Amino acid sequence: MSRGAVARVKRLQRAAFCWALQQGFNVAALDIPVSQIGARLDVAACKLDPPRRVRGNFLLKAGPVMVFECKADRADFLRDTRSEEQLRERLRQLNQQRESAEEALRRDFPTLREGVTLFPEFDVYRFQEVGGEEYRGWLEEISELSQQLYSRGRFSRMLKWRGANLHYVVAEEGVAHADELPANWGLIELRPNGLLVLVKAIWQDAPDVNLWGMATKIAATATKGLEETLSVELTRAGAVEGRLL
Repeated sequence: MSRGAVARVKRLQRAAFCWALQQGFNVAALDIPVSQIGARLDVAACKLDPPRRVRGNFLLKAGPVMVFECKADRADFLRDTRSEEQLRERLRQLNQQRESAEEALRRDFPTLREGVTLFPEFDVYRFQEVGGEEYRGWLEEISELSQQLYSRGRFSRMLKWRGANLHYVVAEEGVAHADELPANWGLIELRPNGLLVLVKAIWQDAPDVNLWGMATKIAATATKGLEETLSVELTRAGAVEGRLL
């Protein structure tokens, strides 16, 4: 990756980091190594809540975790998704049909909303109950195509790992298209005035042990980054003091 591309990715990382904090995810870090997927996460954030008292006991529950893949180059995005044009086009058509159907169902059947997630904006709808056989057929084909396109890429590995609840691609304008996203991933685009959520990620349940493990990795990476920053600053300060003496 060229120096310019690296700088653009870093810019996306910083923007995603700040956005996560604004959403209430109070611990975040860049470039988190995760052995379970054999890669580094560009950005990850978790929401740590204080323990709650339940029937005289303190209950400590793992908070939600959100991860981001930052893409400044379209070729890089397509390479990671292992996509092929014919499959992408069919997946695009199916997603357009699904979105149109879901918009109509959301309007006609407002009681389909589950309201069970921690965040209302990520609530799911029971579309399959009223969508009919055609709608269920679209979902099955979308799942099969997504598996073909992304089964060997890092996007799929991250979902299978089940170490996060929300997964987002953060990209410059035109790098990633909404209808090309792997199943359940969201898309955030960097615009001149900030980040814009184009596709909301679908909430994924994850075991507490995995979420705690991810929270530990985020905190450890953040601490290491601060240590390195302070070390550099102290070294520079020492050099300046030495020259003054």
